Amino acid sequence: ALKIAEGTSPRGGQELVVENALVRYRFWADNGVLASSYLYFAPYGTKELEAVPGWTQDKAPELIQDVSLPLEIWPQGAAPDEPFVYRISYTEQGEKVLEVRLAWQGEGLEVEKRFTVAEDALYTLPVEIHLRGQGQGVKLVLGHYPQGKGVPELVYLYEGRKHSQPLASGTLEGIGLVAKDSVFFWKFQGMEGLRPFQGRNGAGQPVFGVEIPAFSGEFVLKGTLYAGRNRYILLEKAGLQGIVELGFFSRFLVGVIRFLEMLYRATGNYGWAIVLFTLVAQLFLFPLTRTQIRSMAKMQRLQPKIQRLQRLYKDDKEAFQKHVMELYRQEKVNPLGGCFPFLLQFPFLILLWQSIFNSAELFHLSPPFLWIPDLSLPDPYYIIIVLTVAVQLLGQWLTTRRSGAQAAGGTQLIGWIFPLFFAFMFRSFPAGLWLYWFLYSSIQNLLQGIVYWELSRAAPAAPKPEDAGKN
Repeated sequence: ALKIAEGTSPRGGQELVVENALVRYRFWADNGVLASSYLYFAPYGTKELEAVPGWTQDKAPELIQDVSLPLEIWPQGAAPDEPFVYRISYTEQGEKVLEVRLAWQGEGLEVEKRFTVAEDALYTLPVEIHLRGQGQGVKLVLGHYPQGKGVPELVYLYEGRKHSQPLASGTLEGIGLVAKDSVFFWKFQGMEGLRPFQGRNGAGQPVFGVEIPAFSGEFVLKGTLYAGRNRYILLEKAGLQGIVELGFFSRFLVGVIRFLEMLYRATGNYGWAIVLFTLVAQLFLFPLTRTQIRSMAKMQRLQPKIQRLQRLYKDDKEAFQKHVMELYRQEKVNPLGGCFPFLLQFPFLILLWQSIFNSAELFHLSPPFLWIPDLSLPDPYYIIIVLTVAVQLLGQWLTTRRSGAQAAGGTQLIGWIFPLFFAFMFRSFPAGLWLYWFLYSSIQNLLQGIVYWELSRAAPAAPKPEDAGKN
């Protein structure tokens, strides 16, 4: 449910704070502005940040002195000498939707700003601005315009395309700031006659916004504010895919995210979507994985013969290597074959990791999976990590048991240590990634068991290493 709190703003006026699943919005009565859009949901690899321009990007953001905030109204085309004090009210439309209204009435002009805050909105905030009166047009400030190096880019949207400068002709569809990590962008709904402007307020602080032409009676400006993280899949859902450019890998990644979304729609939970994704990935790799597991199993069966060669040529390493390679050739075994089943998983692991990272909000808003409340965040109980390590250690034990302790050689210690090292290093990774790794490890154990069973039926059992030493 939405969280609502009333208080006093730093400027001394009334303040309303509304928090949904991702963002904490702050509305101020002074000039009737959206003062803050604080992204408190911070999945792995990100940090909390303020999306409204004009705040410092510290752990505790502070408002820069004298900046203008979004949706200030300048009736005479210039900033008023004193702030207009709005009346803030709100109406709850169930537990998941809240309409916030900021109203002000002056000489010859009435203003009402309506915001619709939804619990599951993906950084989007529908806005309506109602102007009533007769006379000249007004300027609507959309935000502070940061200056200097490393600041966000001011972007204009015309007919779905991004432009760095306003066009002389065409319908303005949106305007906003695009930074590396965040986007603050206003998209208008079917509005003609709006002209972008850049200027300064009474204190000399730079602003950007739109000029609303002269009107008689009532003028209604409708649009949507996107104030959130710079993620293509989320911008696309807001109709803002035109303001960012995708590289080759990003395009491929978007395809994977859409595939996961399709699985989510089919199952109703991203946990089951990851289960299906894992099964599809393993099915795709099964022929190659099976071949490599067979190669690994044959390598283990050759250990007694290799140990015999070690004893025969213990003083001649060159002859030993020559005979070992000949043995590999005769048995049609790839000595590196055992590594490939593991290495083949890394492209899928990286794709899933980047998919969760770039669509963490979708995972966050989905229902819990089993005991895991949020697959985009670490498992708070570490259960999935413990299960994964247990499955991997079980697989190592079975492999050692099949091949014999001596045959395992120095790799045995690595096989026992690696799962523990991996768990420690990546314990803060999203639970969704660990779910994939658990499923992969379980399937790998199952496939190895099947392959060893096939080999045991196809050929007589290999002699144990200690028996081989007696020959």
